[in-house]
Amino acid sequence: MLQSNTVTINKVFHNKMLLNMKDKHDDVALSEVIGFVMLLALVVAALSLYMVYVVPINGREDEISQMNRINTQFTDYKFTLDNIRTSAQVNNLSPVMTSTSFKLGTGGGNTQAGGFFMYMLQPVSSSATLSINTTGDTFDISSSKYKNSAGDKGEFPINITSLEYRSNNHYWIQQRYSYQLGGVFLTQDDGVTNRISPLISISNSAGNSIVVNVAPVQVVGGGSLSGNGPARVDTRLRILPKYNISTDPYVSNTWVNLSFSSSNNETAAMWLNIFKDIVIREQIDSSAYKTGSAWNTGSKRTTVFINITRSTVYLYVQRAEFYVALNNIASGVA
Repeated sequence: MLQSNTVTINKVFHNKMLLNMKDKHDDVALSEVIGFVMLLALVVAALSLYMVYVVPINGREDEISQMNRINTQFTDYKFTLDNIRTSAQVNNLSPVMTSTSFKLGTGGGNTQAGGFFMYMLQPVSSSATLSINTTGDTFDISSSKYKNSAGDKGEFPINITSLEYRSNNHYWIQQRYSYQLGGVFLTQDDGVTNRISPLISISNSAGNSIVVNVAPVQVVGGGSLSGNGPARVDTRLRILPKYNISTDPYVSNTWVNLSFSSSNNETAAMWLNIFKDIVIREQIDSSAYKTGSAWNTGSKRTTVFINITRSTVYLYVQRAEFYVALNNIASGVA
């Protein structure tokens, strides 16, 4: 009987030991699962913070760099066309064609990612549209004697056309660069800015006279390209008929009027500032000019103007037109 009880007690003790060992193994397994879940949570939290804060910052920096690059490219484009126009007029050279490459977007995750996981850690690539547009604005030149050989003002007022880059940014403000009338302009949320002035000068001259020199440059063509790859812009100077307005007797006037008309009040206000800045910069006597604006209720357009009045106002107009063609460049070519 005693021996039987001893065996029973040993069995109970043995079973209890086995249960304790099993509980310890279960605790170890449970600890590993909890540790893995906590580690995964930390990784997810870190990735979430990176995607919420770091990725937009990187995307913003990429888009700011891209827009700065576009600003430089439009500046270079403007001065290239100025050189072509001046060389053709001064040296009587044949029209030549120039090619310029514009990158339409940042590239971003589409080009840098190495899979879905890495794609999530890259900024979304931005895109843009490059196009030749008729703005709907007009520019006019008139004077006391301004006529061409046909007895009228020729093609004035002209309907302004422009080469335009319109951004589609995800992290930075939207911007629109345009080249028109020989100048570079930037449009964004806070209005329109004249980055590089159009080709207009008003200056004092001998004998109490004033010289007005205007070079209205038009880009003609059509079409648009959209995406985030590179685009090629081919530009060629066109041969225009010669006008008598830059030689006597048409060049000598008693008054000259320059005006700009637009349905956009911000654009009109910017052009009024351009006119004012020209005469202030050249220190034209205030009695020799008048600036102002007029609202046309019928057409719902604002016209701004500057009128130069003197006994002698010399007017020189050097019109120029460039034919522009937009072309895709093979993907993967920077």
